Order: sequence, then structure tokens, then C-alpha cells
Amino acid sequence: MPYDVTRDLTAGPLLLPGVAGSVGAVYSKHRTDKPGWGAAVELPAVLEILAAITVGQITAAQAQTAFAPFLARLEEFDREMDRRQAHFDYS
Repeated sequence: MPYDVTRDLTAGPLLLPGVAGSVGAVYSKHRTDKPGWGAAVELPAVLEILAAITVGQITAAQAQTAFAPFLARLEEFDREMDRRQAHFDYS
């Protein structure tokens, strides 16, 4: 059961309030071993962060750190789904 989430993202001096995203909804067949697999973040926010890197307003490391609120929510989601699956696992 995917969740829609809204989180403020901070990348160095850049603050993006109310960025929309989803956890538990986007599972591509590629990059399954990468952090964030199962999460989606609104494209305008991602483009704004990339533009801030391009002009030197923030670093790439700051941009990566900005997504921590979505990664944390995804981890919570994964733990909850694991718990639910274990509850119904009759093997």
C-alpha cells in the first residue's frame, strides 16, 4: 500500500517546502539495489535541485542529503511492510 508524502527538503541554503513524493509505489526493474528504490519525488523539485548544483548554489553532496526525509520515510514504509508480511506469512 503506497503512501503519498510531503516533506520539506533542505540542500545547503536551498529550502524547498512541501515537496510531494510517494513511497512504496515506484519499483523499476533497474537500480533495485540503490537507495531510494520504491520512492518517487516530484520532478520540479529534482530539477530545481539540479539547477542549484549547476549554478554552484549547492554541492552534489548537499543535494543528496536533501532527500534524506524521503529515504527515512521509505525505510519506515519498508519496515512496516515487512512486519505486515511476517504477520500473514503462513509458510
